[in-house]
Amino acid sequence: MYKLTIAYDGEQIAAYQYSDIFSAVHNFDKCKDFGDAEGYATYNLSEPSGKMHTKTFYRNGKVSVK
Repeated sequence: MYKLTIAYDGEQIAAYQYSDIFSAVHNFDKCKDFGDAEGYATYNLSEPSGKMHTKTFYRNGKVSVK
């Protein structure tokens, strides 16, 4: 299973599970800003292999992708 988690300012607000990579990546790609976060939003996409992809969007405009 692929898992997408969304956290605002360090607090998880949502988690979604996908059985296929296409749906998981499609929804991860939709994560493009800090949303309703006060300071930053973090989006994590976990693969079944354990690999994790992370995007962090800060209110000041900084973006971090790992």
